[in-house]
Amino acid sequence: MQQVAKFTSWLFLPLMAPVYALLIVMFVESWEENFMQPNSLFILNEDQKYAILYLFIAFSFLAPAITILFLQIRGAITSVLMDNRKERVMPSILVNLFGIALIVMLHKLVPDRLPGFYFLLGLAYGSLATVFICTVLTIKWKVSLHAAGMGILTGFLYGYYSHMEIFPILLVAASFVLSGFVMSMRMYIKAHDLKQSIIGYFIGFIATTSAVFFFYV
Repeated sequence: MQQVAKFTSWLFLPLMAPVYALLIVMFVESWEENFMQPNSLFILNEDQKYAILYLFIAFSFLAPAITILFLQIRGAITSVLMDNRKERVMPSILVNLFGIALIVMLHKLVPDRLPGFYFLLGLAYGSLATVFICTVLTIKWKVSLHAAGMGILTGFLYGYYSHMEIFPILLVAASFVLSGFVMSMRMYIKAHDLKQSIIGYFIGFIATTSAVFFFYV
């Protein structure tokens, strides 16, 4: 079980949450309620999907991951999972900066007429808000970043599919179950307690869901 918990921690790194969310909504069929104004990310062509994915991968995962790895090599942090609360502050600040860069790139490179554009904004702003809140809390208290990441994932799916008439309801339900599993595995290896996990999850869920509903009017 220890190995399963460690594998789960790596597979569901918080930095990958926005990417996983996009992979689901882009490649699993869903349709908007208003068929005259399609806004489903599923209807994008392959080039559009991969261009957006590469953008999120670059700023949500690769840039922060390379930075965190560099900090570990330099001895600033002991582990890329950053289980030590005091080691999280600087990497978290840098992740915030990459989140801002992602938002700037979305506004500059992605036309607002693109189907699903405001969902993309909701995901980017919701993720940034989650990281910012967790960064502030981290100064004095340890919150579960894995739980926050799963909150981003399920929060986006909930907000996105709330606007779709046809969507994979079982997949949405499975994402909530998966969130519970990931949080349980983190608690199993004593990386976090129940309070840290629940608060982290709801920060990610509420911030992302609110952002999606705010931008999609």
